[in-house]
Amino acid sequence: MWVFPLLALSFLIAIPLFVWNATDAILKSTDGDFGDVVLDPSEPGYLTYVTATPSHLTFAVDDDGNLAMVAVIALGPNDEGGSLLLLKPETILEQENTIASIYASEGPDETERSLKAYLNIGFTTSNTMFASNWDSYLAPVSPLSVDLKIPSYEIAVSEVSAVDDSRCCVYEGDIELRSGGVGQFIADSSDDVSGELRRIRQQLFWLTWIEALAIEGDASLIPGEVESGFGRMVSGLSQGDLVIVELPQAQTPEEAHIEKAAVRDAVLDMIPFPLPSSPGARTTVRLLDGVGGLDLAAVYSPSLVKAGAQILIMGNSSEFNRKTELIYHDEKDAGLAERFQQALGGGEVFFEPLTDAAVDITVIVGDELKDRN
Repeated sequence: MWVFPLLALSFLIAIPLFVWNATDAILKSTDGDFGDVVLDPSEPGYLTYVTATPSHLTFAVDDDGNLAMVAVIALGPNDEGGSLLLLKPETILEQENTIASIYASEGPDETERSLKAYLNIGFTTSNTMFASNWDSYLAPVSPLSVDLKIPSYEIAVSEVSAVDDSRCCVYEGDIELRSGGVGQFIADSSDDVSGELRRIRQQLFWLTWIEALAIEGDASLIPGEVESGFGRMVSGLSQGDLVIVELPQAQTPEEAHIEKAAVRDAVLDMIPFPLPSSPGARTTVRLLDGVGGLDLAAVYSPSLVKAGAQILIMGNSSEFNRKTELIYHDEKDAGLAERFQQALGGGEVFFEPLTDAAVDITVIVGDELKDRN
């Protein structure tokens, strides 16, 4: 199990796509190809439909219903391993509201909507974990030995002690965590002045818990459904390496501040093929290799996704040795095509009117951009 900073997510870039054949999507549109279906990924005309990266949002609350943890989870290829980003409930979103204050006043659904809008992505699934919910998840590997003797936690302890030594610290050293105490361990902030002690404890809990499940190697130990939702995420994380994503945070006792662009980039490194935050919030794109042998997923897709694309179809153009082209089908998308042109670093923009196109914009990566591969 690994803890890495933001830029260490490169293992997620070189991923095989979650895809299925796109024939139906293409044939039902006016720009469909009614010729023979191409099954060889190296041949011109091959197309696949890109499914969203499995992602999940978990809220954890304490016994009083106060928000204690916000976890963004993404799975790797074949649901083997993945990444985890923990946001402090005190994190400021839009209009100076914290995640916790939105949760307290509006509930989990509105909080999820606000987070999706802030991050400009959607989540495959989401859930809320109450303190008692953790008991059944931890019971199969209880007691869990959580080692808090790590530099980041000890530094946070010293910072709390410098502010108010009388509060510090409820949890230190090696903690033997039993199923009945995990909810309190995750939620407790009584010894904390900034939320940092709690956040690090949460990280160490996740790392230790997932590692214990990985050692057991038995998905049946996870209660409930493991084919979807929170159970799928936990099972998948235990099948490979878990990457904890770290982001710089400026903290006061009441608020945590994260640079919006930084957290959006971090989440898109975790979730390279996201769902839109709401219908129409992302521009649908067909991304085609006009050269042959290009690594579209690793090299060309990320910049388009960060510019607002939702990659629906990927494959090869009808012929190779093409120039880079960006083709939009509705006049309102002209500015978006130009934005994608800038994100790619080249290409010529064309308008091709269609009333029922499969996607908003088709991007063909051609010879002049192949050196980026």
